[in-house]
Amino acid sequence: MFIEPPPIDEKKIYSWLLKLQERLIQDDLKGSATWDAASIADGDEEAKAVTVTGAVLGDYAEASLSIDIIDLVLNAQVTAADTVTCVLANNTGGAIDLDSATVYVRVFRRTT
Repeated sequence: MFIEPPPIDEKKIYSWLLKLQERLIQDDLKGSATWDAASIADGDEEAKAVTVTGAVLGDYAEASLSIDIIDLVLNAQVTAADTVTCVLANNTGGAIDLDSATVYVRVFRRTT
């Protein structure tokens, strides 16, 4: 990805930042899947693989869920080509059983 350096003129910096943001959004990769996690006991985790075409090991990943995760921790990472693994971890002190939801994943390409 090639982006010209920021302008020196302060009036043009805002325009440059908007262009940069647009370019970054265009370059990210997205995926989603339905996730009906089982009841997760305290100290346990549940994982879900989501296909994100173009993702490679070393890319940055983030995830969100379409429902409240009730103090669970949601994590995402690229674990194989075209695959992001999302993990719900429960450290709440009790079991949590979420409703079925959609997990959304976004991958940002590693630039170096």
